[in-house]
This record gives sequence, structure tokens and C-alpha cells, in this order.
Amino acid sequence: MTSSKDRLALVTGGAVRLGEAISRRLAKAGYHVLIHAHSHLERAEALATELGGTATSADLSRREGVDGLFEVIDALNIPLTALVNNAGVFFGEDPEKVTAEQWDFHLAVNLTAPFRCCQLAAPRMREAGGGAIVNMLDVASLRPERDFVHYSATKAGLESVTRGLATHWAPEIRVNGIAPGAALLPEDFSPAERAIRLERTPMGEEAGAAAMADSVLFLLDGPRAITGTVLTVDGGFSARW
Repeated sequence: MTSSKDRLALVTGGAVRLGEAISRRLAKAGYHVLIHAHSHLERAEALATELGGTATSADLSRREGVDGLFEVIDALNIPLTALVNNAGVFFGEDPEKVTAEQWDFHLAVNLTAPFRCCQLAAPRMREAGGGAIVNMLDVASLRPERDFVHYSATKAGLESVTRGLATHWAPEIRVNGIAPGAALLPEDFSPAERAIRLERTPMGEEAGAAAMADSVLFLLDGPRAITGTVLTVDGGFSARW
């Protein structure tokens, strides 16, 4: 399969919420977007049809699922120049009650899978003449929210991976991260929970999916001097810590 677009971007979790906004923004910027989904494959397929991209399904908690994404990339025969590790899981639990299965699942999806994607993307990006990776992190990696210690640990690990790969793979491949705060609050938040969170955000509002998508594009297509950076996009939330 080929495309009239000459650069490919893989967006994991690219069919809903922040991922959808990122996929739309990259397609508008001229990328052929490979939209990964797991439980939202129908939405990924509809979005890919709309954007002229490609949809694929994979279980990122399994190594063979991650590896399968890159079989799809090779079949597309479009130079891979961008990777956005956006997919993640976010389930709260009292630290004393976190099970081995919950821990392993968060670790697999939020840290192991992005690292494996980076590993597989690197040689393909070098073949393309270079590329850029953006990992979606979280301002909570340094100050975990209550009942999300296990989740925050995975994002702190991914931040370390981001900085380490940036120094190791420069100058051919740039690696950066984005740390959202109240980007899109969970859909099941009550009005009271939303109010409490936004009261702690100086801008007083959700940053929104568009802000994340614009930030991703900036880090992918922006100055080559920017690598190993974590861009905080949180409406000033972390400035009040």
C-alpha cells in the first residue's frame, strides 16, 4: 500500500479524546497517520477514512501486539518520521490494594509498550533520514494524585526513557515529552470534582485537546534544537505546587 503523502506518523491510542485531536492535527499538517486503537477500532476506522489515513488494532499490553504495529508500517511503504506514544491506562486504586495484575497492566501499556515502539521506530526513522518521537507524560509523575501512585510511577519511568533516548539517539532522532495537567478531565468526573480540579488550575479551564495536538506538532516539526525536553501544558497547574 502506498500514499500520496510522503511521511508517516504512528499515533497510539489515536482514535478518541486527545489521540483523535492529535491524529487530526498531524493529518492536516501533511502526515499519513496510522491510527492505532484497541477497544475503539470502529472509531479509528471511521477517522482514518475521513483523514485519508490508516487504522489498525493492537493490544499494547502484549509484545506481539506492539510488534504487529510495525508490520503494518512496513506494509504501508511510507517513511516513518513521527511517533506519538499517546495510548495509556489510568485506573485508580489504593496503593495497598493494587494487585500484581493491575501493576503489570499499567506498566505494560504505559511504559513497556512506548519503549518498545521507540525501539522499533528508531531504525525505520534512520532509514527515512531522521525522525521525531513525542511521549505523552503527566504532570502527576512527580506528584502523584491520590490513588494513582502506580499510574504515576509508569509516567515517571517514561519521562526517564524520554530524556535518555534523546541523548542516545541525537542527532538523527529527537525525543521529547508533553506533560498535560487538566487537558480533558475524565468523563466520569462529577461537577464538584471538575470544579475542585479547575480551581487548582490558574487558567481556570481545561487545556483542551487542541492545545495538546498543537504541542505535539510543534515538537515533531519544530526546531531541531529541541530534544530531551518535557513540555508542560497544564494551564499553570504545576506552577502552584
